[in-house]
Amino acid sequence: MRSEALRILFLTTIYPAPGDSYMIGDLAQDLADSGHHVDVLHIVWKDDSEKPSALRYDGRVCVLDVYPRGLAHLGRLVYRMSKFLITSRQAAKVLTEQLDLSVYDAVVAWTPALTVASPFRLARRAKIPARLLFIFDFFPIHHREIGMIPRGPVYALAKRMEESLMRNCTTLICNLPSNIDYLRSRYRLQIDQDIVSTPLWSAMDTPPSSSPNALRERLGLPNEAPLALFGGQLVEGRGIEQMLEAASCAETAGSPLSFVFMGGGRLAAEVAREASQRSNVFYVPPASRDEYLDVIGSCDVGLVATVPGVSSYSFPTKTIDYLRVNLPVVAAVEEGSDYLEILYKYRLGVGVKFGDSESFFRAAERLATAKDDTLPLRARQCLDEVFHVRHASKTVIDAIERAKYAKGTDQ
Repeated sequence: MRSEALRILFLTTIYPAPGDSYMIGDLAQDLADSGHHVDVLHIVWKDDSEKPSALRYDGRVCVLDVYPRGLAHLGRLVYRMSKFLITSRQAAKVLTEQLDLSVYDAVVAWTPALTVASPFRLARRAKIPARLLFIFDFFPIHHREIGMIPRGPVYALAKRMEESLMRNCTTLICNLPSNIDYLRSRYRLQIDQDIVSTPLWSAMDTPPSSSPNALRERLGLPNEAPLALFGGQLVEGRGIEQMLEAASCAETAGSPLSFVFMGGGRLAAEVAREASQRSNVFYVPPASRDEYLDVIGSCDVGLVATVPGVSSYSFPTKTIDYLRVNLPVVAAVEEGSDYLEILYKYRLGVGVKFGDSESFFRAAERLATAKDDTLPLRARQCLDEVFHVRHASKTVIDAIERAKYAKGTDQ
């Protein structure tokens, strides 16, 4: 990493609250701790209260919180579409009032780029030399495939707008190497555009553990039974249906394995209903980050699943938290995904086929009841060699250097 400090602006719709943790915040803090100056324009996407914008400091990082705007009185679809456009313009207005764009070496954003379209265009007009876009999912293709965006004009318009923003980037960053070819084949990009990949990242520390038995008792979970856990957003695209089917297979087979779902989202009510009707399914509402880590640490195996029919490769970030508390992983993800290569290289779990709920439950039962004293060592090695935030920071700094060099040679 170069010794000269860089000025970097993040544009994001997700940033942790004070005292909380999320990978975008971890990246900002790591870059700041390395001597770079990081500012964050945070569109608080899930808060529709239309509060006034506010500045705050998160350690060494300056965060500008901007709240969404939309046409709420014209129906849900109109509100969702107008929210993208109106909020983006509002964020650009606040950005120009609060910050001087001419001083930055780089702007870093995350998909969907459409959520920060106006600020991103401002960054180009301000001639910020490096414009980086992390592609966590392929908007709007992924959203159409899981039913969140309808086919037709809305999808076509969103795709064209997202592609236009992508072409304005100096570097596109995928979460898996296999997604680089997918990106080039599905989006109209510049021929010589810089496209790289870096694994996702998270905190590396081992969270303190409380008494598993006391926690299970407090949450109404069985004390003796092996527990398979899914922790995260209970929404489409997470394979919740396959996990519930696996629980049904386990119940039919008389397995002692129980299934715990912890989190909120559009499918939370359905999961809670299943838990009220089934003896081996338990629902735990979302809680603080520390309590979430306590809950997964009291379980025996972590569950990961995406959904069939999704054409890109997914990287379930909850895997990192599972490894932090030494849980083996059962994964039903896309065949050919680099994710499975990581899982098998470090012997951290197994992959099963989509839709094979019997195999899913059998693999979870086997890992939950097996004794593996060397798993913590392999998990720590994987966390350090693959998922440490320093790898993402290096990817960002290297991309900024390439963009600044390319701009210098063009002049």
